[in-house]
Amino acid sequence: MGSSPAPTSSGGRLGSVTVMKLALRGGIVELSRTVRPGQLTTFAATLALVLSVSASSASPVTVAAPAGALGPAAPGTTAYGNDISWPQCPKGGGGYGLPGPMATATFVVLGLTDGGSFRANPCLARQVASVRTSHLWTGAYAVSTYPTSAELTRYGGSGPLLVRLGRVGAAEAGFNIATMARVGLRSPMVWVDVEPRTKSPWSDSAVNNNAVIDGVIARYRAAGLRAGIYSYDKAWRSITGARVMPGEPTWVPVGHQGREAARATCAVASYAGSKPWLTQWTDGPRDYNLTCPGVTGWAARGNLLTPYLNVRLASGSRGGAVVELQRRLGAPEADGTFGPTTRDRVVAFQRARHLTANGIVGRATWLALGAGTGTYTPPVRGFIDELFAPD
Repeated sequence: MGSSPAPTSSGGRLGSVTVMKLALRGGIVELSRTVRPGQLTTFAATLALVLSVSASSASPVTVAAPAGALGPAAPGTTAYGNDISWPQCPKGGGGYGLPGPMATATFVVLGLTDGGSFRANPCLARQVASVRTSHLWTGAYAVSTYPTSAELTRYGGSGPLLVRLGRVGAAEAGFNIATMARVGLRSPMVWVDVEPRTKSPWSDSAVNNNAVIDGVIARYRAAGLRAGIYSYDKAWRSITGARVMPGEPTWVPVGHQGREAARATCAVASYAGSKPWLTQWTDGPRDYNLTCPGVTGWAARGNLLTPYLNVRLASGSRGGAVVELQRRLGAPEADGTFGPTTRDRVVAFQRARHLTANGIVGRATWLALGAGTGTYTPPVRGFIDELFAPD
């Protein structure tokens, strides 16, 4: 994956250079086996980067334990994580030994494929086990490609070309679903990676390409999974004809521009028309991701006492209303339990405000505490559980 420009068209299909993919999304590193003269400088620089990474990454991929036990992300917060795939597999085991998720990651998106359709990530089972041990929220992505002639014959069956291409797309997704089952990976969503590929280049026909993508998405949905799209503007235009897909989740890379650029991208309509759910940046060896606003929901804002204006509290009451009451009364610890200390504070407050000092919190006491003034915006539940599964 990456934000590299799409290869030029040749022979009716996008791309003509055979490559070896080295890194992940948002900063794809590909070594060409067939290099044009104008590419020699870039090739040399890329080779130097690869050699330096390989020299320092000889050990199998490890996933550092997070700083603390993870629960659902707090409403309104931004969650940070990484995506990993076959380049994080050990050298000699199908990968390059690139580093796994950062120690502070709260989620990871695992690549199901090794850079092409119908080819599984060779160390996915090990990565799943390591991520589960580290208690990270887990998502999945998989590369989709235009079928070769052999794949079209094997999976497409007979009939009109668009129908056959849809069947191939469904077969690609079916292969990935079977891979997830085989390694015990649970994820409520699979991101469909739509980028130019040199080994299996997309066609020059956006209609044909979209038929494959539609088949992929339909098969995931039939399995009860949500599908999202990973791509970038130039790739999406060249492959799909700038197709607009309102409401479809998108994941957008910003390459080496950094975290602030990734955060700002959340506010901009993506290549498919809707605002992103995830954005990504890279430093080369690692890809980093963040959740966009809304994914984790929104915390309540404004006057937090107003929702409890008609709630009656007394000794023995428990819950959120008691927590807000205790905070407003200046309790050193808001434990949500209306005990003797809380009652004493209520009585003292009522006496100071010339209210009936009975230790019972009703509408008059709430109003005296400030409820009912200003505005109140209730909390909004997020949908992070549509992207990731807990460990």
